[in-house]
Amino acid sequence: MVEHGVKAKLLVVDNEQDQLVAMVHVLRSAGYEVLEASSGTEALDHVRENHPDLIILDKLLPDKDGLELGKEIKSEEKLQDTLVILLSHSKISPENRSKWLEEGLDGCLTKPISKGELLAIVESMLRLKESESKYKSIFENTGTATIIVGEDKTISLANSEFEQLSGYTKGEIEGRRKWTEFVPEKYLNKLTQYHDLRRNNPDLAPRNYEIKFKDKNNNLKDIFITVGMISFSDKSVVSLLDISERKKMEKALSRELKINSDLAILSSKLLESAPIEDISDLVLKYAQIFTRSEFGFVGYIDPENGFLISPTMTRNIWTECHVKDKSVIFEKFGGLWGWVLNNKQPILTNQPNDDPRSTGTPTGHIAIETFLAVPAIVNDDLVGLISLANSDEYDENDLEIVKRLSDLYAIAITRKHSDDALRKNEEKYRNIVEKFLKLHNEILIEIIRKDEL
Repeated sequence: MVEHGVKAKLLVVDNEQDQLVAMVHVLRSAGYEVLEASSGTEALDHVRENHPDLIILDKLLPDKDGLELGKEIKSEEKLQDTLVILLSHSKISPENRSKWLEEGLDGCLTKPISKGELLAIVESMLRLKESESKYKSIFENTGTATIIVGEDKTISLANSEFEQLSGYTKGEIEGRRKWTEFVPEKYLNKLTQYHDLRRNNPDLAPRNYEIKFKDKNNNLKDIFITVGMISFSDKSVVSLLDISERKKMEKALSRELKINSDLAILSSKLLESAPIEDISDLVLKYAQIFTRSEFGFVGYIDPENGFLISPTMTRNIWTECHVKDKSVIFEKFGGLWGWVLNNKQPILTNQPNDDPRSTGTPTGHIAIETFLAVPAIVNDDLVGLISLANSDEYDENDLEIVKRLSDLYAIAITRKHSDDALRKNEEKYRNIVEKFLKLHNEILIEIIRKDEL
């Protein structure tokens, strides 16, 4: 791009010395910095070393065809923005003019050229280049992934952000790929309708919408799209904002709100005099929902003998499990869940079969593909267990949620033990009082009997 107020650098290539001298004189008189060459080889050296803004290139050169040299220059990535005007010695047919422009040249003139025509075409093309440079600079620095799309759906221009979003380079995108390649099939019909409608009746096509975007590695991303037509053309400019992280945060927030609401319900149940069996069922229900677990069980430790009692077992996986002599009371703790109880520490593993703490599963047992278990502990005393299996994949969020559930479950178990102890004490004191009253009555009866004698 030529800075404002600074004349451009030009290269004139012509093997006819008088023509070369004349054009160089005209352009230098107009204030341009002008390089000159009389052969294709010399011209190419100048181009690569000096990077001129515009080249006036004779088609008939002694060592190279001017057209092929122009195409060669345009094919080099660092020289693609160099303007090339081809000079023809004969009248240029409309077909050839169109063909040469399609092949990458920026303009073509027929010799001889007047001073006025030469200056006019050079100034016009440099102004156009400056405008395009400004446009590309703005396009490149929009802050979001942006592309220009033609009527045939081909992407003609892409910025660096789109490279990052898609995983492709500009060279792999521009003029080579259609926008349809980045959209999952389920969206294609709707978006194709928008594409066509936008070019026929723009007011009826939505300007903004959300879609899934497929990158080079087939990863899907949540994208917010803004589309607008470029005036007086069949091209549209498309801005793509990656909202995947925002979507994840919204989903996580929604999940957290739901979890907090459900935990509040569970907490209120703990304030009621619900049986521990019902509380266990409720804890398992929420644990499976929160972690998307296919199977699971919840149990509490019997303080009298230290056995694990799982009232949820018959309601959850009893019919699925075909282990011989299965029971809801576990006197010994084995496998991964046993390790959790014995060590009072949680386990999260998405490859339980490879976990060194695993002892395998007995014949007829449900296949365990993923595993998560958390002990319920009060004052370092083990009081229960929440054990889950076969979610797609457990993560640290799942572990934290189950820990919160285990804390509530521990409170429920402790309350049950307290209620049981209170009930036993009440029964004990009632028996003592009843025995005292019985003895008191017997003594009174004996005293009365003696008095009567």
